[in-house]
Amino acid sequence: MKEFLNITFSIPEEYFELAIASLMDFETLGIQEDYDKLIVTFDNKIFSGELVQNLLDALSPVYSEISILKQEVIAAQNWNREWEENVPLVKISERIEILPEWKKHESTAELQIIINPKMSFGTGQHETTRLISKLMEKHCKAGQFWIDAGTGTGVLAILAIKLGVSKVFAFDNNFWSIENANENVILNNVEDKVVVEELDIDQIDLQPADGIVANLFANLLIHNFPKFHKALTNTKGMLLVSGVLKYQQEELIEAAEQNGFKFVEITSEEEWISVAFQSN
Repeated sequence: MKEFLNITFSIPEEYFELAIASLMDFETLGIQEDYDKLIVTFDNKIFSGELVQNLLDALSPVYSEISILKQEVIAAQNWNREWEENVPLVKISERIEILPEWKKHESTAELQIIINPKMSFGTGQHETTRLISKLMEKHCKAGQFWIDAGTGTGVLAILAIKLGVSKVFAFDNNFWSIENANENVILNNVEDKVVVEELDIDQIDLQPADGIVANLFANLLIHNFPKFHKALTNTKGMLLVSGVLKYQQEELIEAAEQNGFKFVEITSEEEWISVAFQSN
């Protein structure tokens, strides 16, 4: 029977994106996010002490205090069953639920976002996805064109369409995210309305839009406020951001206002915030 090795790393959530990028050079089978933990899955046949040390060497520049909390060997039959059972149905609001394909029968929500998670963000389990989804429910309007910057699983692009948006351009710089996002777009029958491309935000000029959703880390958001504002100027459009910790709130809002945005509202959960701005 095939066996898998799960290695659980202790690392703060704000370092997840860089850590996952560093792990792309290894033969990982999956990466699962937990609270300040990354659970990385390998084929147990490639396990060795050298592999563990190489992983630590690759991740140490991202977060110098990284450590291994647990190593666990799991049989394939048990792993598949346990993994599917542990992916939850996530209730965003009375209308919206995010769920994997195999739990569709459990949902009665008006808007079901079907996300089969692989190696990328956006299953609704993380606070940042839930927070920005709630803002989208308020600010996405029928007939609009939106941009999803850092799409991950494609969850926000799909939600925008189901909220009435006519077209979404979604992009991410992670190959695995793009592959997963395209699969989820098809699962939700919105492939004629969502365009997904593998791009880095620094490589493109964003086209004019009615709204932008960006679930990114604060430093990347702040760096790209001028680009976001340029895309939203003609429409006086909305910028909804997430991936920001509470202690970064003041810096984020100040930077947004310096780049032509007006603060609209903020939501929070645990240590995370999501903020809505409007282009002046």
